Amino acid sequence: MTTTGQHYRVLRTRLLDLAATLTPDQQTTDVPALPAWTVRDTYAHLAGISADIVAAKVGDPFDTAWTAGHVADRRERTLSEICDEWSTTAPATETILDDPAGRRAVFAVIDVFHHTHDIHGALGIAGARDTPETVFVATLMTKLKNPAWTKAGHPPIRLTTGSGSWQLGEPAAEPAAALTTTDYELTRILIGRRSRTQMLAAGWDGDPEPIVDLLPVYQAPVTDLTA
Repeated sequence: MTTTGQHYRVLRTRLLDLAATLTPDQQTTDVPALPAWTVRDTYAHLAGISADIVAAKVGDPFDTAWTAGHVADRRERTLSEICDEWSTTAPATETILDDPAGRRAVFAVIDVFHHTHDIHGALGIAGARDTPETVFVATLMTKLKNPAWTKAGHPPIRLTTGSGSWQLGEPAAEPAAALTTTDYELTRILIGRRSRTQMLAAGWDGDPEPIVDLLPVYQAPVTDLTA
């Protein structure tokens, strides 16, 4: 069975391999999913997350000042230097991700998964979507989403992909709406990489209108994203 740390390593390795091929123009390409950042900035953030996990300084992923600090602290470094730092800290990060005591850091594997596809989208590169990492992140995100959904008393909904089916909310209740989609699209909806229009058109049975705005972890984009 592949561990959380191993999934992180696969994703990190793919991004590091990609970084080695990028031209200066590609490095400074804006990332539509992350309007304030370029491709290079996104790598700086990922290196910063890893460094903070190893230093036991895990911040709040919703704190924009914390994440912006990763970019600001590495403003004068080249992409190669940023990748060297990430390569240095990542083995320890992967060990922490596999330690039950490191559960607070589990967002890092979700983060690196989504930023991989954010970068691919910015560069117009077709990233691999049907992968074990996609299934892992889809499963992890639905499990993390369910307790807060149930506690808030949101209407129960059913989420089905090629790898599994999950119910958010009361497990025995009839779902108010049911979504059938791919693991990849489910992850992008849940993180906040699909517009409201895209979410409503995603493949629902029942009326998703009352609940789609509750699904994304981060605010949904105003315009459609394709990656």
